[in-house]
Amino acid sequence: MRLLLKQILPPFVHSFGKKIYTSFRGQLPLDPKVEPLRKAHDLLNRDCDDSELVLRQGLQFRLHPESIEPFLAFCYLYPPMVEEMDSFLRLTAGKRRLLDVGALHGVFSLAFIGAEPDRRAVAVDASPIAFARLLYNVHHNAAGKVTPVECALSSQNGVVRMHYEWEHAVAAGGDERGTSGAISVTSRRGDELCDSLSFLPDVIKIDVEGHEVKVLRGLEPVILSTRPTIFLEIHPGRIRQEQDTLELLVSMFESWHYEALHFDGRIAGNEEICCLVTDERLVLRPVEIKQRN
Repeated sequence: MRLLLKQILPPFVHSFGKKIYTSFRGQLPLDPKVEPLRKAHDLLNRDCDDSELVLRQGLQFRLHPESIEPFLAFCYLYPPMVEEMDSFLRLTAGKRRLLDVGALHGVFSLAFIGAEPDRRAVAVDASPIAFARLLYNVHHNAAGKVTPVECALSSQNGVVRMHYEWEHAVAAGGDERGTSGAISVTSRRGDELCDSLSFLPDVIKIDVEGHEVKVLRGLEPVILSTRPTIFLEIHPGRIRQEQDTLELLVSMFESWHYEALHFDGRIAGNEEICCLVTDERLVLRPVEIKQRN
């Protein structure tokens, strides 16, 4: 039901509903896993005003009002996303250049830049609604260090038909819902974008709601050249809606000599990935890195 509502409601309805939900959230019982995370967050943020948020120790940002809730998901609201952010910060130690694909409000770009002063990021998002908030957050926290780009990365340059799911611009599943909320978005190959910016990423984060295979195809020359660590959110059902397959995704990893891991370091085998039925967050790294360790 929640997914259906996301698909059919326009963004302004979601914003109104979220305000109602937020007003009642404080009265709901907390998940036991959330409680210690919330307490640690409250302690870090005890001196912040309503427009500020401390994501982790040393990472304090001034945010667009509509960005507070999405950032809180990585603080305590959703423990799997808390684990994702902790792993991202740990595994990107020593890295210098992030390509953030599906940046939304820019939480990963800001966290990456904030952790070390000489880093740079390119934050890409296709949603005009989210992009406005991304611009605000970059301007107030990382001007000159994060380059925002409004487009959809894909396997070819051109135009991709997308639709809104709340503030997200999503390509998968649009044909099944007709043209309600549909938008046409400029698409660019990732290698072409990186070349135009003279940007060579050693970290890539991809969260594109089923467009993963096409994004990776467009980035293949960059991946083979720079061998970046890749943080990938896999959406099995949406990948199939895009007429792609998990088997194709796995074959790409293999041909590049990459392996997939869970955040705790366990290998995610090919069969496991091909059998996914729910969304999964994985880290991809060149096999050569493992051999040198």
